[in-house]
Amino acid sequence: MLHRSLKQEEQALWTDERLSRIVRIIVEQYDGNVKAFVESIRYREEVNRKTQAASDHGDEAVRRHA
Repeated sequence: MLHRSLKQEEQALWTDERLSRIVRIIVEQYDGNVKAFVESIRYREEVNRKTQAASDHGDEAVRRHA
């Protein structure tokens, strides 16, 4: 039981640290505009998905020519 409590406390501290970093980014880089922050994350995720898909597609083309 004590182990579980310590693990939960560590997770809470990690969550607090992560949230404080996110808030700092929103305030410093996005002037407190949460919507702009969220949109930037969505944009980066979309770019990463497209890049990964292109990379996977390129790997398949190389395998076909080998």
